[in-house]
Amino acid sequence: MKKTIIIFAVLIILAGLILAGYLIYKNYSQPKEAITSPTTSKIITLDASKVATHLSKVGGEKSAYWMRMFEIYWQMVEPQEGQVDFTQIDEMYQQFQENDVYLVVTIKPFVNWDQNKCHDSTYEADFMGPQKDQHAKIKVGKPCDMEKYKTILAKVVERYDGDGVDDMPGLTLPIKYWEIMNEPEMQGGSTGGVGEELKFYVGTPAEYLDILKASYETIKKIDSDAKVLHAGMAGMQPNFQDFWNPIFSADGGNYFDVANIHSINTDAKREDMYVIKFKKYLESFGIKNKPIFVTEAQFGELADKPADISGFDKLISRSTIFTLAQGGDVIFYIENWLQWDRFNQLKKENVGTPSPQVQGTEDEKDKPKDIFAYSEEDLNSSTHKVYVNLVKIVNQFDKIETLKEDFSENSTDRDGATTQVIQYKFIKKDKTIYVLWGEAALPAEISGQVKVTDIYGVSTTMSASQIKLTDSPIFVEKI
Repeated sequence: MKKTIIIFAVLIILAGLILAGYLIYKNYSQPKEAITSPTTSKIITLDASKVATHLSKVGGEKSAYWMRMFEIYWQMVEPQEGQVDFTQIDEMYQQFQENDVYLVVTIKPFVNWDQNKCHDSTYEADFMGPQKDQHAKIKVGKPCDMEKYKTILAKVVERYDGDGVDDMPGLTLPIKYWEIMNEPEMQGGSTGGVGEELKFYVGTPAEYLDILKASYETIKKIDSDAKVLHAGMAGMQPNFQDFWNPIFSADGGNYFDVANIHSINTDAKREDMYVIKFKKYLESFGIKNKPIFVTEAQFGELADKPADISGFDKLISRSTIFTLAQGGDVIFYIENWLQWDRFNQLKKENVGTPSPQVQGTEDEKDKPKDIFAYSEEDLNSSTHKVYVNLVKIVNQFDKIETLKEDFSENSTDRDGATTQVIQYKFIKKDKTIYVLWGEAALPAEISGQVKVTDIYGVSTTMSASQIKLTDSPIFVEKI
């Protein structure tokens, strides 16, 4: 029973975390009244200074912008063949643009009327909206009619590209980052390993490469400024590499702009979130110098509050800083620390773990949830203070200089690297912040009066000679 509840909790939490990618309306096959704001007649773009930030938005944080929380299934756009309706996607996207969110949108090329043309019933995965009557099975094989898929993808990109032509009515913030599916190596047990209960796609690497290539070429034809990500690689385990090897060896690197890795259950043996191994892996196929997004960064157990909160807080801080220094360009957090208490209480009551998006009265269940509404309790946890401090200090920088860096690469497949001593300079224009941890002498260039900030954002002014380095990061600024 406990194992069943935990598996169910994991699946539902993941569904809740990507709520915006699923149907947020009561009957996805019935169009609603369209948004009537006039279509823009001018070109709109993303703010380059916000694109250049490095941490995703958690808890509605105002100075973070990135999110990967919106999946667009073909099923959502054209539930019946020939009946294209963007109303519900427009309605949901309004929340994101009103909250200044820079989205990585995940494209799911699946609709049952197309899948039924060439796939049998074994190609099924959960397709879940926020109400029970929206849950369904959807086949997740390669589209049977690739030309029709490309046609509908072109319509999606055109609607949100901000070029002033056929844009969403009221569009003020374009979508420029498109991810082609999610973890296609997760095929419901066919790959084995962690997460084998999950099924996001059932098909061969060659079929995925066809989808990736067709998607890349379609997106670039509509919006040459758009950036394409391959589906997030679930980890660096050999069985996952077995799926991706033939894709990357067959010139798959020509069909994405941003490389994409996931780090679930990140612990002290993987402080680099797989970035070191992932870069070496890509380079073995001649794929170099592409930005790397960690589009799922999750720490500890997904639904269980850690026994050692202070150790957990140090891990998030160390791992974020180290990953950025190793070449991770943007880190997208799974914000499970905002939901631990809620889910643990439900498990204690020996019930399933419904998504927070579907709780409430029947009337409330019929309304889209404000995904940017958080309680004061959510935002006052020590872990969230660590996140806010990281956004304040390392979300924006022009470059990182390494003064000292000692780490060891762990040998097992599920591991990455562990740091021992780190001394970096995060530099933005004429401002420098030193980030330090581990038993070592203070860099000689730090002297005199300084401001020292801990991982929770608490600052103290002191003489540099008073600083004692430990395994917990500190942030030092010269005064």
